[in-house]
Amino acid sequence: MFKKIICFLIASPALFLLVNKFPYLLITSVLIVMFLAIIFFLYKKTINPYCFRILGLLLIIFIYFILSYFFSGQTLSNLFRYNFLKYDGNFFFCYILFFGLAIPYFNYEKASQLYFKYIFFSFSLFSIVGLIEYFGDLPSFLVSTDDIAAGKVFLALNFAHNATGSVYAIVSLFALVFFLKEKKKNLKIIYLLILIICLVGLFITKSRGSYIGFMLGVMFVLWMHYRSFLKFLIIMGLFVLASLPIFLLTGGYERFLQIFEFSGTTTLRFMLWGKAWSLFSKSPLLGVGFGRFDDIFLSYSPENLMGFDGLLSLNLEPNYIFSSSHAHNSYFQFLAETGIIGLVLLIIFWVLCFRIIFSAYLRTDNDYRKKIYLSGLTSIVTLLILSLTENYLSATTAMICVSMIVSLSIGVAWQDSYYKIEVEPNER
Repeated sequence: MFKKIICFLIASPALFLLVNKFPYLLITSVLIVMFLAIIFFLYKKTINPYCFRILGLLLIIFIYFILSYFFSGQTLSNLFRYNFLKYDGNFFFCYILFFGLAIPYFNYEKASQLYFKYIFFSFSLFSIVGLIEYFGDLPSFLVSTDDIAAGKVFLALNFAHNATGSVYAIVSLFALVFFLKEKKKNLKIIYLLILIICLVGLFITKSRGSYIGFMLGVMFVLWMHYRSFLKFLIIMGLFVLASLPIFLLTGGYERFLQIFEFSGTTTLRFMLWGKAWSLFSKSPLLGVGFGRFDDIFLSYSPENLMGFDGLLSLNLEPNYIFSSSHAHNSYFQFLAETGIIGLVLLIIFWVLCFRIIFSAYLRTDNDYRKKIYLSGLTSIVTLLILSLTENYLSATTAMICVSMIVSLSIGVAWQDSYYKIEVEPNER
């Protein structure tokens, strides 16, 4: 019973990815995981050995970002303010679960089973209710009509349709992985229904970047599953054809076509990318300071930056703006704020995670573990693609989803390897 409660608490953040309007639910669930990790670490004094290099690198990134924060003239009190941690500094919250889930006091595979059950249930439920609201003349709790460019959009209980769309793209890919890898016909049908329901939810979010991330993620999943160019082309074509009716009925195609219209939010993105690149060019190695992008307006003057132009320039102005605004591109965001060093460290971190899970995927013969590993790999690939249009590498909704499945995948990889080493020789 105790072990079941532990696994429930470990997987519980998956239930609150679509309820950012009530942020304390997700925050509390994550803090509970961290509290349990600290207690068991003090008791067992062990860390999942597969996580040593990952956590070491992540700790270096945390320290580097904090030093960048202080070197750019920001205050100690702001570092612990809720608004800073919610907006400019949410990177720390997004990645903290890598530490919490590295303490091996629970069964990773059972926790991952609950994780997928919770995430498929909650996302399917929100999608069904959202669909009823979207097409019905009913009071809207999950759907908004405030977006002039997109029209009616599905938000769930989040503030932004892009946040909802990004995580729906990732969860839809999980459903696709489970559908492809499942061998039992009854479960295969269930996963197909979940995939269709989540696809509906994704399309009515009207998030263009999420559409692109999802389709490229589908290509990755199909290639990893079939590993045949001919089968890949055939199945990809069939998947696109099968998705078209949902895409057309939900009006997602109209939003998709807006990708090619250079106006509105597209123009704003180009402006923000230009601002980020300009800041990066003035301080390419270290950036202008972690958390400082929003503090510099689009019409900033070079005099706002102190140092050596083109080498090292920091924003030392004592104006601190905490908002959801960002560069709409993770790579530009980290280049501007933390320079080449910050971005390279972060990319290496994700490459290390990918390598561990990919090796486990190639080694295992267990069908369920293949689902876990491929879901973990797909989440990393999709996150990196999504990050081209938004700052998803430090966006709470997408990152909590990804950090959990990646951490659980690495845990299962270690657990799988551990039992092969420890159990099989005794069985012989």
